[in-house]
Amino acid sequence: MHLPLLALSVMLAILPPGGSFVDDDGSTHEGGIEAIAAAGLTTGCNPPVNDRYCPDSNVTRGQMAAFIARARQLAVSGEDFFTDDEGDVFERSINSIARAGITFGCNPPMNDQFCPDRAMTRGEMAAMLARAFALPASPVDHFLDDDGHRFEDVIKRIARAGITTGCNPPVNDRFCPNALITRAQMATFLTRSLGLVPNRPPPRPNPRLTVIPRENWGALAPRIGEMAPHKIDRLTIHHAGTQTGVTGPAQIRGWQDWHMNGQGWPDLAYHIVIGVDGRVYEGRDPAFRGDTGTPYDTTGHLLVVVEGNFEVEQPTAAQWTSLEAVLAWASQRYGVSPDTISGHGDHAATLCPGRNLEDRIHSGELAAKVQRLIDAGGVDLIWP
Repeated sequence: MHLPLLALSVMLAILPPGGSFVDDDGSTHEGGIEAIAAAGLTTGCNPPVNDRYCPDSNVTRGQMAAFIARARQLAVSGEDFFTDDEGDVFERSINSIARAGITFGCNPPMNDQFCPDRAMTRGEMAAMLARAFALPASPVDHFLDDDGHRFEDVIKRIARAGITTGCNPPVNDRFCPNALITRAQMATFLTRSLGLVPNRPPPRPNPRLTVIPRENWGALAPRIGEMAPHKIDRLTIHHAGTQTGVTGPAQIRGWQDWHMNGQGWPDLAYHIVIGVDGRVYEGRDPAFRGDTGTPYDTTGHLLVVVEGNFEVEQPTAAQWTSLEAVLAWASQRYGVSPDTISGHGDHAATLCPGRNLEDRIHSGELAAKVQRLIDAGGVDLIWP
């Protein structure tokens, strides 16, 4: 049961550079992600384009049901087992795994609910995999942190089967049963459960970004004599604070005019500007300290501003791609760790850079993606 027929039908594909998805380059789980994609267990996370896998997002119980139903090739069930999944995109998969005895629900002892939108823990994942693949019991106690845990038995089972090695390498004497599981980790667990061969694609060519020079957006000449030199040692993100209206060069000229003639600063406050369409513009010379209307010392900060008001709107996909690339380039160019990435609000009392951008900073997701770009070879940024 541990090696289903599905594993025998999946051939190791020759992948293009970078593989099937654009957001998992350099991930330790990339080979597993490609393996389950080839097996038809995932098509991506951003339909209809589906060029992203969202490796750092947590797996929900509904998504887990879909993964297992596809992996086990379970038949559709005519029974409706739970009351809280009506019309859910994963309802069929949920009913299929319930019929197969892989799940009993999420609210014992009644168990009339499945909680499809709740994030999955590693312990819950172990239980579903152990049942799905009928894994035998194990007398060996592999981990220190699951003693007496309600999922201890199934954790032992998946450890014996080689599906997990632990959560704290290189020691790996812990399983972290209460930690949430990411989509990337789930790909590896499914790959091992099915006996699939991880298929790591060849590296993608380094991302290449050309920065639009000041003269091309019509910048005023800076007042160099009023500017203070500094050495960059951290990466700080701002948002424009106004919703998208006029964009591109006209917008940036307006900012610079206000900064120089309204605020009395010697130039545009920011070193790099990222437009709504993802285009990257040259701002103030990074050799000089930026400016801010809030009381914090910008010495050492590379100031990157993203156009928009992210308290009320979302950054565009193009902006995320460019922001990740710019930060990866800057991290290498100035010898600054991605761990220094922060938002304006981390240094002053302000809502900038907006919750819809700040969330990815504080979760560590942005820094992780920047680090993966660096690990994959970095970014070729053509600076004027």
